[in-house]
Amino acid sequence: MKTTNDIIDGVPVIEKLSVDELSVGKHHFFFKATTDALGNYHRIPVIVIKGSEVGRKLFIQSTLHGDEVQGVDVIHQLLPHLDTDKLTGTVVLVPGANPPGMQLASRYYPSLNDTHTFTNLNRMMPGDAKSSNAASRFAHALWHNLYMGNADIFLDLHTQSTGTAFPLFLFADYRNAEVRRLAALQPADQILEDDGIDGSVETEMVAVGIPSLTVELGSANVFDPDMTKRGVQGILNTLVDYGMIEGEVDLLGIESFVGNEDVKITTDHGGFARVQVSLNQDVAEGQLLATLSNAFGEITAEYTAPCDGRVLSVCTSPLREPGSTLVQLLRRV
Repeated sequence: MKTTNDIIDGVPVIEKLSVDELSVGKHHFFFKATTDALGNYHRIPVIVIKGSEVGRKLFIQSTLHGDEVQGVDVIHQLLPHLDTDKLTGTVVLVPGANPPGMQLASRYYPSLNDTHTFTNLNRMMPGDAKSSNAASRFAHALWHNLYMGNADIFLDLHTQSTGTAFPLFLFADYRNAEVRRLAALQPADQILEDDGIDGSVETEMVAVGIPSLTVELGSANVFDPDMTKRGVQGILNTLVDYGMIEGEVDLLGIESFVGNEDVKITTDHGGFARVQVSLNQDVAEGQLLATLSNAFGEITAEYTAPCDGRVLSVCTSPLREPGSTLVQLLRRV
C-alpha cells in the first residue's frame, strides 16, 4: 500500500492499492491516478470490504466509459449485502473509474493534447506510462497500481453507449473454463462467446490468468432498477459460488441465450430511425427491423434482418448518421 499524506473529505488518498496490507473491515480511499492539464490529480473512489477470513479477491469496476453509470448503482446497492464478519476474502469496488469522462457524460477519456484526443480507455489496457496519449498513461496507473495484486476475479460493469440499449448482456471468453463458470452465475439475457478485444479490461485480465467478464447492464446515463437488481444478484451469485459468502445461487428464472456471432445493421445515410423490434425478440431473416425517414417524414430506407437471430441492441436516439447502428442481432452459427 502506497499512501500519501492527503485527506479529502475525511478520505485518505493512495497512490497504490494493496488489499493484503489492510485490516479486516470496510475502507474508503481516493486512488490518485494521473494529472489533468492543470496538474490536478484524477482521484478515483475505491471501496474495499475485507472479510474476517482469507479468500479470493473479487474486483468490481464501473464506468470506465463515462456515460455508462448503471454499475455505480449496482455497487451502491450491493454494499448492504457485504458483512465483513460473514465474508471470506476481499471485495474491491470502484464506482466510477473514469472521472473526467463521467463529468462530460462521455464514453471517452478526454485529454487536452495537440489533437484534443477522446480515447476509449477500454482499448488501452494495460497502458503505457511513457505514452504520448494521456489516456494510455491513465490506463497504466489503473492497471499497475489499482488492479494488479488486488483481483483474482474481475467484473467490469458497462452499458450500451449513449443513444443505444442492451439487455443484460455479457462478453465472455468461453475458451476459458473459469470465465464460463462466471458467466453461468449471471442472470443475463444474452451472452456472446467472445474471443476478446485487445486492450479491453476483460481480454487483458484473462490473458494474465484472471477470469473476467464485461457485464453490459442496459442503457447509458440512467439507473434502471431492474438492471440494478439483476446486477447485484449476479455479484451475490459469484460470491456464493466462489465460497466468499453463504447462500444460494439464484438466476431469477432467467435462461441466457448464448451466441457466437453478433450482426450489426447500420444506416447507409442519415435520417430519423424508427425501430420495429424489441430487445430479446427473436427475428427471422428478411423481417423488417427499422425504417429511416428524411426531414419531410418520407421513408427513405427499410432495413431487414440479414439472418435469423435475437435482438441484442437497438438505437434509442432517433437521429442516425451514416454508419450508425440501428439494430444488433446475436445468433449462433
